[in-house]
Amino acid sequence: MKVLYLLDGSAFLYRSFFALPPLSTSKGFPTGAIYGFMRAVFALLKTEKPLYFAIAFDHPAPTQRSNLYKEYKAKRPSMPDPLKLQIPVIKELTDFLGIKRYEIEGYEADDIIATLSKKALQKGFFVKIYSPDKDIMQLISEKLLVINPITNEVFDRKKVIEKFGIPPELLRDYLALVGDKVDNIEGIRGIGPKTAIRVLQHYGNAENILRNWEDFSESFPKSDRESFELALELLHLKEVEGLDFNEEDLKIKEPKIDLLRKKFEELEMKSLIRELENLSKAKAQKSLF
Repeated sequence: MKVLYLLDGSAFLYRSFFALPPLSTSKGFPTGAIYGFMRAVFALLKTEKPLYFAIAFDHPAPTQRSNLYKEYKAKRPSMPDPLKLQIPVIKELTDFLGIKRYEIEGYEADDIIATLSKKALQKGFFVKIYSPDKDIMQLISEKLLVINPITNEVFDRKKVIEKFGIPPELLRDYLALVGDKVDNIEGIRGIGPKTAIRVLQHYGNAENILRNWEDFSESFPKSDRESFELALELLHLKEVEGLDFNEEDLKIKEPKIDLLRKKFEELEMKSLIRELENLSKAKAQKSLF
């Protein structure tokens, strides 16, 4: 079976930056996020040996969500300068590895991944998404898994139900009820995780809650219909207009070994040079690419 591997580059590089201790070259250039990111990519290449692989990044321009709701992700700390310096290098190294990279104005990496996943499933692929964000778990199905690249936890339908008490297709509705502090999405006051599960068991889904809003608001008088509808819209993974692919687009291309080695030498990353040598050997033995 054809398997498409998708990595949420922005979410992972942000989390890896804060998860690892500060690292830098002898000249003071920060390298912690680069190191964590590349170690994870090399590990995936080594263990999974993907043929089809793409990495999605958030575009720096305002997104549809931030245009809709100015407070979206407003409580997140601003991106530290040391991380800003490393992002162009990470993207450059991704290109040198021959991995397809996506970055589309107005959309987040989640939207790109959701769109590619939908198209891939239609084309007969099995999909593995590597992302530490729970929003992406709403895509999980029999032919789509989500792996947290920080913890290596594998989420299928059963694991989502164990973690949240609801199936993947209700995760957006659940988060709209309880809120998502990470993205500064307000939930409905008075509703926590256990109550949200009971609400969804009673109403079935968010659409039925809205259809029976008068009844719902009697039980939760502090609820705000407009805020709830806004939360649902913010949590909805949007389809990127015009985004499609053919199989060749997502095949890993010939890696630029010399350019990778030169860059790792500049960054003083001896362990990644060793990983690169192992990659070259595996390629020569045709066990990769």
